[in-house]
Amino acid sequence: MPYDNLQGIRTYLEKNGIYGLGKDEQLLKVAQSVAAIPWGEGRTIEEVLSTKNVGTCTGKHVVLQACFDELGITYNSVVCTFRWGDQRIQYPEHLKSILAEGEWEHGHNFVQISGKDGNVIDLDITWDQKLRPYGFRSFPANWDGRSSFIGVNNIIKRWDNVEISRMKKELIGSLTDEQRGRRERFLKEFVGWVDSLRH
Repeated sequence: MPYDNLQGIRTYLEKNGIYGLGKDEQLLKVAQSVAAIPWGEGRTIEEVLSTKNVGTCTGKHVVLQACFDELGITYNSVVCTFRWGDQRIQYPEHLKSILAEGEWEHGHNFVQISGKDGNVIDLDITWDQKLRPYGFRSFPANWDGRSSFIGVNNIIKRWDNVEISRMKKELIGSLTDEQRGRRERFLKEFVGWVDSLRH
């Protein structure tokens, strides 16, 4: 039987006690609970919540957006680019050597919401707390629902209210063959390294 995304989201919200909370508390709790999902190579709701139990920036934000849809919280999708070398992550030597061959603009996504005070804020729940000791900009455990938080340093380009998968395909398509190959090598090694940090 195929995975039911809506039922999966409803089960997730119920399991985490989010339905019974007030609107402000729902926002805080759902952001914290999705942020706590380990970062890893899961890109769909099914992979993040059922088969892999990890998520990339895309996977985790697809889950967050589906939770927001179910809870009636409005948002816009945001796509941006950054460089891995601009992050303060303590990469191992084999990853540093790939980046030293030449960087590329890497696609990243998060959401924009209305905060408690009615101001527009950025919300990025990509990196879980366990990665903080290695230099990742992990989502704050004490996030207040009023402050913007983006999980990467030095955004190069940014597009608000866009369709994530289409925009990311365009970004990958704009890279040279050499950059695409380097990106794939880096991500494969990066996923393995992050996974090793949890064991």
